[in-house]
Amino acid sequence: MNIALFLSAIIFQSASELISTFARNIRIVDILDVAIISIFLYIVLNWLRQSASRQSLLSFFILITIYAIARFTGMYLTELLIEALFIIILIGIVVVFQSDLRRMIDRLGNWSWFEKSAKPTSDIATSIITEAAAKMAENKTGALIVIKGKESWDRHIHGGIELNGRVTIPLLHSIFNKYAPGHDGAVLMEGNYITKFGVHLPLSTNLHKMTRGGTRHTAALGICEHCDALVVVVSEERGIISIAQDGEIHELESSSDLKKHLDTFWAEHYQNTSTSFTQWWKKRSLRTAIAAVALSIVLFMAFAYQSGTAYRTYEVPIEYRNLKSSNIMLQDSVPVQARVTLSGPEQAFRTFDKNQLVISFDLATEDLSNGELEITNDDINLPADLQFFEASPPTLKLQTRNLNRIKIPVKIPKSGKLRSSLELISITASPTAVDILADTSLSRQDSISTDTVDLSTIQTSTTIQKRLQLGDGMQLPDQSSHQVYVEIKVRKNSE
Repeated sequence: MNIALFLSAIIFQSASELISTFARNIRIVDILDVAIISIFLYIVLNWLRQSASRQSLLSFFILITIYAIARFTGMYLTELLIEALFIIILIGIVVVFQSDLRRMIDRLGNWSWFEKSAKPTSDIATSIITEAAAKMAENKTGALIVIKGKESWDRHIHGGIELNGRVTIPLLHSIFNKYAPGHDGAVLMEGNYITKFGVHLPLSTNLHKMTRGGTRHTAALGICEHCDALVVVVSEERGIISIAQDGEIHELESSSDLKKHLDTFWAEHYQNTSTSFTQWWKKRSLRTAIAAVALSIVLFMAFAYQSGTAYRTYEVPIEYRNLKSSNIMLQDSVPVQARVTLSGPEQAFRTFDKNQLVISFDLATEDLSNGELEITNDDINLPADLQFFEASPPTLKLQTRNLNRIKIPVKIPKSGKLRSSLELISITASPTAVDILADTSLSRQDSISTDTVDLSTIQTSTTIQKRLQLGDGMQLPDQSSHQVYVEIKVRKNSE
């Protein structure tokens, strides 16, 4: 008893730690990831429930399961073989399930996400079809009536004669009269109107679904495998009424059963004013939704989620900001990068862009009295789900110079000679003196020079701009311009 309690306590503690770790590491994007995969699996699972090829598709999912087990357990040869055959398998899926894939795409194209359904139609047609089918079954008159749902059937029907007339019992009897030219074809209905008669439908290849029946029944099964139409079939040999829908065909015991099927179909497709997406959602199974969510969580835990803490080391560039505001000058070789190790969940590193990582120091606020800068978490632009672990080196040793603000006159060096016809009156700088930050421990400069003025290019009195030449241990304060104006005055030589 004590052992059982001890094991229960260990299991409870392990589960608690797992849930706690999961709660700390889970991100909003992970929840969104699971939600998207759940929706995708929800659609696929509902499709599989109606797919005529679900048995073949089961083999593919077994192969995927083997691949997942091989990858998880490290069976490298099996994993390599399945990966090598992936393209062939993908082509095989398209070939085997081409009709199912085409129908799924057609359904997506026919969804009306925001628009309302078509204007509701009277259900009087259900009574007309029921009475006409019952009479034709009694007389053993073959009939094939196809009622359109939401999906398009244009690519699957061939031939036929345009009619566009309101459905009536005499009209149906006259079309399926064995002496009428179009009695072997199908009647197409949209709402209360017959749009065509004498239409050829695609024949089903899934003959195992039909216990009895001929070409009419094969055609009825064929069209409902390609779209969501409902098909009423009256057997000419046996006088039996059958219903084909969603890739299945069933014989009915009485005309009252036919009326129930027609009323249900009519209410769903012609008398429902909710959106197409709402109709689709209401038809889905809660169990399927739960299975899709559970499967997506299992896939996330198996392939995407890793509870352990991962560590990554990067070469990170260093930037120094507000250097002039600090009245400090960095000397010689300043460190330009450092090795930084980060820690966090594995999934956080997958979306992390290391190129955006930078170590940034604001020299206006840093204490450089000891000539060192310590790399801390506050100096690195990290996302919220990653943490700073360590840096190499942990501190940066800098050689600095303390600068003082002084005013120094501007000197204008000259080269070349004026033309013989010109005489230099004056050459002055504006301003005549500038404020600089200078290391006064160095030899004091009595002036700061501009770029050289070439007198040979001067033809008349003018004002030009020249750049200041800062010496070693000198820099300009913030917002100060490196340019000064040089005013040159000349006159013609009296000689």
